[in-house]
Amino acid sequence: MGLGALSNVIEILSAALSGGTGGAYRQVILTHDTDKLILPVTPATYKVSTAQGNKIVSITQVGEALIFGMPKLQTLTLECFFPALIHDYPFVVGDTKSPAECVQQLIKWKETRTPIRVIITGTPVNMAMAIQTFDYREQDGSQDIYYTLGLTEYKDLNTPAANNDKAVDSTTGLKERADNTQAATSATLVQKGADVLDAAKKSYGQYSHWRRIVQSNDLKDLAINNISKLRKLVIKN
Repeated sequence: MGLGALSNVIEILSAALSGGTGGAYRQVILTHDTDKLILPVTPATYKVSTAQGNKIVSITQVGEALIFGMPKLQTLTLECFFPALIHDYPFVVGDTKSPAECVQQLIKWKETRTPIRVIITGTPVNMAMAIQTFDYREQDGSQDIYYTLGLTEYKDLNTPAANNDKAVDSTTGLKERADNTQAATSATLVQKGADVLDAAKKSYGQYSHWRRIVQSNDLKDLAINNISKLRKLVIKN
């Protein structure tokens, strides 16, 4: 391992040991429908870019003036590496998948042309995003695969009311509100060691329903891998 890579490893190890809340390691969790990938090594840094569509216009006898625009889509950049399974790195805090499996998973998600959910525990990052760019390479002869992952915020432009087949109310002249909720298959008792995302998949079939669990159980945060809060988590219909 070269000096550059060794420096990166030291920085990543330091970030992993100091990240997260309540002493837990900070994790980067990516989910897509029923699939989930926790990045094996948490990137030492992440970069979120936000912008506003403001415009500067020239007004006669006034000069330049600023017109506020709408927020632009946020972007997120992650740089790190997928460790080869032949190594016993102490800073692996996510999935123990091979670098090839991780690469194939991300490429598969990218090519579905559908959004993924990105959560960085202990941070404000929790949003639906599209994989915009994914570059990867090998270096140092370590069999580790280094990558740069570029993601762009996804906003759902679908309007549920457009597909609302409810009857029109004779008094208001409006249709009843479309029912967009999906009932759980059955009430579920999640045992020690589970997390909100896994509970959502087990009860509703998809990770994307984690918010219903948080709300129905009055949780104050995502409580991902927080065993003290998940010891007896009842999923309510």
